Amino acid sequence: MSSFRNWISNARLVAASGVTLRWLIPASVAVVPFAIAGIGCSDTADKPVASNASAQSAATASRDNAAVTQPTKTVASTKGESSAPTTGATKRPLFEGWGTPSAVIVLSGEQDGYLEPCGCSETQSGGMSRRADLFEKIRAKGWPVAAVDVGNLTKRSRRQDQIKFEAIVAAQQQLGGRAIAVGPKELALGPDYLLTQQVIDPTTSDASPNFISANVTLFDSPEIGTPRREKLIDVGGVKVGVTAVLGRSLHETVSPAGVTTNITLASPEDSLVPVISNLKQAGADILVLLSHGSVAEAQELAARFPEFAIVLTAGGPDDPKPEPTPVGKSWVLQTGHKGKSVGVLGIYPADTSPRFRFELVELDNVRFRTNPAMELLMKQYQQRLQEEAISVSPDLVLPVPSGDTYAGAEKCGECHKQAYAKWSKSKHAAAFASLKVGRKGQEANWVSRVYDPECLACHVTGWDPQQVNRYESGYLSEAETPHLIGQQCENCHGPGAKHSELEWKFQKDLKSVDRAELLAARKAQHLDLEVARKNTCYKCHDNDNSPHFNFDKYWAEVRHPWRD
Repeated sequence: MSSFRNWISNARLVAASGVTLRWLIPASVAVVPFAIAGIGCSDTADKPVASNASAQSAATASRDNAAVTQPTKTVASTKGESSAPTTGATKRPLFEGWGTPSAVIVLSGEQDGYLEPCGCSETQSGGMSRRADLFEKIRAKGWPVAAVDVGNLTKRSRRQDQIKFEAIVAAQQQLGGRAIAVGPKELALGPDYLLTQQVIDPTTSDASPNFISANVTLFDSPEIGTPRREKLIDVGGVKVGVTAVLGRSLHETVSPAGVTTNITLASPEDSLVPVISNLKQAGADILVLLSHGSVAEAQELAARFPEFAIVLTAGGPDDPKPEPTPVGKSWVLQTGHKGKSVGVLGIYPADTSPRFRFELVELDNVRFRTNPAMELLMKQYQQRLQEEAISVSPDLVLPVPSGDTYAGAEKCGECHKQAYAKWSKSKHAAAFASLKVGRKGQEANWVSRVYDPECLACHVTGWDPQQVNRYESGYLSEAETPHLIGQQCENCHGPGAKHSELEWKFQKDLKSVDRAELLAARKAQHLDLEVARKNTCYKCHDNDNSPHFNFDKYWAEVRHPWRD
């Protein structure tokens, strides 16, 4: 800690000299420039107009304006690599009737670690690759564009989440991200970690996605420059002033009383007063507030500070309503969770009515292509997981509740021959192979996921799929535990080494095994069909990874009633 305090001291000296600390973005990642062209605006607010990409049907559709669908199923995943499926109404073309805005701001947040839609279902929405394609479509129109994010980029605070955090920030850097609000998930990664992710070079700081918060201070040292209190962003000549707050409803969670967190939280209201003044003095044409807390808190802030034309709030549902909520002359906007959708805000000259247009764009798999630069980032992310041996980290290990150990399907098959034969021809048996080479049609550009815990959890044996933890004696690696590759018997029936041992002893010598112990072990392996229907299968076949899962249909494919 003393060495880190020295680092802080040095950082203060650096900050005093006018140089900010650098974000650790991979040298191999090139920054994609955004177009600079447009007309300046003032902060005069006319009544704005919103549009929803899913509100109406298109009579004709090119690939860019093709029909897509809306999410339906509600079973949630906690793993963090995918997003909700799409099914339903046809969407109209993007930005219909928008004309030519002076500037465009892409709004996002609460990504919850969903760097990409999971490969388990290509119909899922979201992912940085499709988001990059959206930016390309906007730039192809000649519209100047930048992006801001309300934060909560990750789901957990493990080492994998830090690596993923850096990948998401690097992606935002490429796309034109300029500000990321400091939310609870960012702070959970650790104040010391956040300070390692800053920008050093002042010539690139304004073109980078800086951390922003008006009321969060790390190590009682606002002078170190992270988070910045506010930021002025020039988008095609339009000066957009951005700041952020962490709402009172989250203060106790983020920094509990009596606990040393090195996080200081001030009043959101008191903190915004000088920030608004600073941004106005800097010549901001419009002000944008990124709000962490409840939606009600965001609306209260919009009412109290009408200087903010736009308030982007976290704390809402996964799939929010697409229309802005007007509060006076301000708009309160939501973009939902998991990166399934992003908001696109069009800004027009001050003398134009309406001054703003908004569209909540679902990043579906029909209108949006994958992007090579984002695919490269995904590859680098997976390489880092491999290099740091994240999947075999002792931090992930949980004790097996029963105290038993995993034996592997081949051991089960020594007795249960028909069931084993049925399993060996199933997709469950090939689950690990799909991580290595992808599914049919994905092979050419597939990036292996065999070192990714969030993928392994449902493709090998002996992991907790929802919490992404490895049980003791569960799968470690292809070399060390080849007998646990694939989605095997024990993921549903529980570890069965003890059961197998007792049965072999019983066959050799009936008197060598305690009868009660033998029956108890058999009972422990039994899985009731209704338990499987309501709980077991959904641990992997959730809304994110198996959006069209139907228990009766799937069970017919894997049913194994034999006991031989």
